[in-house]
Amino acid sequence: MLFMKKIFQKWEIKLIVISLLFLTAPAHAMVWKSVNRWDATWEKRYQHWVKNNWTEDFFMNEKKPIYYKFSHDCADAVYAMRLVFSYENRLPFVIHNRSRPGKTISNGMTRWDKYPAARRVRYFLDYVADMTSTKTLALDTYPIALDDIKPGDIYAAPGKHSYQIVNITEYGVAEVMSSTTPKAPRFLDRVPSFPFYVPEDYKHKRDGYRRFIQPQNIRKPLSKQPGYSVEQYDIARAVNYNYVRFTDIIASALGKKKESPDEKTLRLLIALCMYANDRAVYVYDALWYLQELRKKGRRCMNRREYDNYSTPSRDKRLKAFFNAVKNHYERHAKYKPWTQPQRWARTLFSAKQPSPAEIKDLNSFCMVQMSLGEKYFIPLRDLRQNIAAGKVISDPHAPLEYRWGVQSKPYRPRCKTY
Repeated sequence: MLFMKKIFQKWEIKLIVISLLFLTAPAHAMVWKSVNRWDATWEKRYQHWVKNNWTEDFFMNEKKPIYYKFSHDCADAVYAMRLVFSYENRLPFVIHNRSRPGKTISNGMTRWDKYPAARRVRYFLDYVADMTSTKTLALDTYPIALDDIKPGDIYAAPGKHSYQIVNITEYGVAEVMSSTTPKAPRFLDRVPSFPFYVPEDYKHKRDGYRRFIQPQNIRKPLSKQPGYSVEQYDIARAVNYNYVRFTDIIASALGKKKESPDEKTLRLLIALCMYANDRAVYVYDALWYLQELRKKGRRCMNRREYDNYSTPSRDKRLKAFFNAVKNHYERHAKYKPWTQPQRWARTLFSAKQPSPAEIKDLNSFCMVQMSLGEKYFIPLRDLRQNIAAGKVISDPHAPLEYRWGVQSKPYRPRCKTY
């Protein structure tokens, strides 16, 4: 009997240990459990939420501790917009996994199950940010018709930039918000103007105005997604990728009212300022890459690197953009010349030297940052003149001052150009 009692005692101890293990083991908790399903109704709620709740301070608001000081760049913010709404409304969030073709990343993942719910969401946000980029947006979104653009849709320029569309004005202008590089906690930038890109990927259709794929459709071809359309690529090609003409077509399709000439002047000046400032990202990336390259003992870029970091096409588009805005202004120069947009445009494009007060007024509206993270700016008028004079250098080996044309000496390349 003593022998049997000892056996029972041993089994009793084992059962207690096993029970404790079950009590303390992770429950394989998902990031969040989906209780709703994406459909047309939820898409409309998403559009309303983006328009009213997706604000510039979203990641800098201490009252939202889950998202507070989330580090992001432009693509991270785009994915986060869809992810946050999905979490707050217990909808599924599913995107492609670039590191494992055929697999997905979703809110059903359990790798953070030992953490409280809020921590799981924050870790998931960081994970999605690490696993995505402007290039993966081409996998997780699809192109739409220009007259169907809504808040919550996006604009993607893979490898370059991306925007969140947050409102459609009564004039049919798709207002945008965006982040930038490098990845950091920051306020989002909101601009009452279209993205300053025109879709160019006519062959593969990976850029342009796009919409997130609903999770239940993640395995379907892009052409089978609801609202899929490639008309924007045909339209862009037909207008020879002219930004002003292309955005006029969108405004006409979406707008309830027609812009007045000075309202359009303001919109174009804002977009021009954005486009010019965005060049700083490309210049910064090139100089940073060149610095890292030279630390490794190589002075010059090879052909592939040169093509990746030089900006001839972009600089050509910027020059054309200046000219397009100038043409619009000159056609309407006599329309309410006292309005602020018309005065800014007159100062920007005047052949005569404007007064110091006029220059100061234009500079208060727009200065162009020459390098990220530095208080180093060039006036927009000076940049226009430098581009017209052929002083702005596209070669990624060129020092910063040459890239913006502020160096008076001619540029003499020391590395091979392609």
